[in-house]
Amino acid sequence: MKRLSFLTHLLLAFVLAPVLASAQGTGTLASGKLPLVPYPSEITVGGTDFTIGSTCRIGITSGSEEDAFAVSTFTDEHDGTQWQVRNGSSFRRGGITVARIGQDKAADKVLSQAGLVPDENSDESYVLLSDEEKVIIGARTSAGIFYGIQTLRQLTYSDSEGNVRVRAARIADAPALRYRWIQDDWNRGPIPTVEYVKKQIRILSEYKINGYCIYAENIFKSEKYPQINMRGAVVTPEEIRELVEYAGKYHIELVPQQECLGHMHYTLREGGFDDIAERPRGQIVSPAVERTYTFLNDYLSEIVPNFRSGFVHVGCDEAFELGLGKSRSMVEEMGLDGAFFHHMDRVMNLPAIKDKKVLFWADVAANKPDIDLSVLPDNAVAVAWEYLPLDNYEYYLPQLRRNGIPFFVAPGAFWSTRVFPDFSNHMVNIRGFVRDGKKYGAIGMLCCNWDDMGEDLFDVGWLGMTFAAACAWQKEQETSIEEFRQAFDWAFYRNATGHQFADAIMAIADVQRPVSNVLMADWIWSVPFEKVGAGQQNHLQNLDLEGLRATVSSNYGKLHQCLSLAHHNESTLDAVLFCTRRLGFVLTKASLAAGLSQRYDAFCRDEDNGRIVNTALYDIAMPQCGLIGSLRDFTMELKDWHKELWMKENRPYHWAIIEERYNQLLKAWDDQLKLINLHLGDKSPREEVGFPFSRP
Repeated sequence: MKRLSFLTHLLLAFVLAPVLASAQGTGTLASGKLPLVPYPSEITVGGTDFTIGSTCRIGITSGSEEDAFAVSTFTDEHDGTQWQVRNGSSFRRGGITVARIGQDKAADKVLSQAGLVPDENSDESYVLLSDEEKVIIGARTSAGIFYGIQTLRQLTYSDSEGNVRVRAARIADAPALRYRWIQDDWNRGPIPTVEYVKKQIRILSEYKINGYCIYAENIFKSEKYPQINMRGAVVTPEEIRELVEYAGKYHIELVPQQECLGHMHYTLREGGFDDIAERPRGQIVSPAVERTYTFLNDYLSEIVPNFRSGFVHVGCDEAFELGLGKSRSMVEEMGLDGAFFHHMDRVMNLPAIKDKKVLFWADVAANKPDIDLSVLPDNAVAVAWEYLPLDNYEYYLPQLRRNGIPFFVAPGAFWSTRVFPDFSNHMVNIRGFVRDGKKYGAIGMLCCNWDDMGEDLFDVGWLGMTFAAACAWQKEQETSIEEFRQAFDWAFYRNATGHQFADAIMAIADVQRPVSNVLMADWIWSVPFEKVGAGQQNHLQNLDLEGLRATVSSNYGKLHQCLSLAHHNESTLDAVLFCTRRLGFVLTKASLAAGLSQRYDAFCRDEDNGRIVNTALYDIAMPQCGLIGSLRDFTMELKDWHKELWMKENRPYHWAIIEERYNQLLKAWDDQLKLINLHLGDKSPREEVGFPFSRP
């Protein structure tokens, strides 16, 4: 009880008291949890916080440029302080010391006396000690120093009088998984600019992600096969090398992923590649053709040398056409699995990558408890993927462990085909898959983002990405979604007043639940006045449509009202607001279409007969303030906003396709207004006037 009383007093005195007090009912305050993401392995909070004055000394004992850079990620956030950074200096009280273990006897002694020793089993471990008179970060490696600094960033706050302070705490921390990676899909439309990838790297590193995997099919520039590249959609060796260099400073390795079996349609559609296609202009290359391996080796030899990673991902998932063409006799002789293993053996032994650890999508092992993976080469690393929120992943992981093959688990943080990320299900998927990955000995996590519809904004997905980072780092078997939600606002946005951002984002995501579990992206582009959109219209107008719209609208308003509370990563909120508005558009489109149908019926019944203004006719026919005019205006708003945000993240390539979708909607609204006006005089049956859906 004495410890609880002390922690309560300490935490209430902290500027984050509103955050923690609001979470008191969940036990966060009682357990002494601070809003940190990821949460440290061991932490004790206590004592008087360290005050950073108008000037503050930081001693870096190693004199290392890497450690100095890590320190700069902290000092750059507090430009109101005059920092006296001293490279090669030892521990002194009254300041901040960044020490490599074994290089500063005084710092080692203080840390040892506090019972803080970095975990010898991890090169990324660190310890942190902060109290009234000092802050010490200790680690054996530059990575450990970097991660200690990232935790220091979240421990630092400004009190009510504007003083910058560091929470008093003792921390010993190390990751649960050695490899904590994310994957970004660069081949389905959004190809990020170099500057935006740098932004991704900076943010990901804060939450101790250490790998960034680039999904590709035909975007890496090829001098040997230039015909497979598309103008405007080419990533050059110079760009990759620039990003590799930049990411290295943040302890993130860039990992190439180049599909080498399925998802090869962009290449196989080109002339001169029919001979390596399983079926002409199909989806997969054929393992029965020798030139397949010449091509793959040629292309990989152009890609891989630009990366420093010891890994390369060769994809090879969803090879649905295997055995349906040139490899038919091979599959008849070896079976589907045998033909797949034959291909993997050839790919993993290609000269371009034979010295790498080769990741591949492990579809072949799913639901096969007796599968024998011993035929795979020694450099094989399986990546088990599953994006559904299952109770467990026992159908997939035990056989990987039994076979002794190193493996990653690959959940999904968010992906295209959704109007708004389904964070509730995404988090359950991430939590459970990473939990079971830890249970069965996964060496890493590869959290995925997919862009199948080619229109997504990455900035909308940080809630899922940071949760994945927490799950992969934190030592406990299963990471608490609720505790993460309580911490997210401070850890990501430095909102010290509560968890308004996390609550609003989750509430918006959950609006999709009563609709159809998730709203698919084609609901954005459907037209209720056409046959294809009529079914969606019938479904939506039978729900509590206005209640759902009100929820989206109110939470959109809350996000806007809270913008001033975000003091970190605030630029990411623009995409969240846009996608919220886009979700509202789907619901508003259904509401306005229902209203237009009702107005037309009222007009046909002459309900406004005798009035000076026929209100039904006014709402139907007025091009500006009528219901169709509102659909047009909403569409234009989204089109302009989407383009603005797209260009902030991505290269112009592919935008024209998205723009055309908006243009088709605008034309559909114009066509519908013309059709209605054509039939107003004779009050034609509603089906002839473009109302194929049921009466609301």
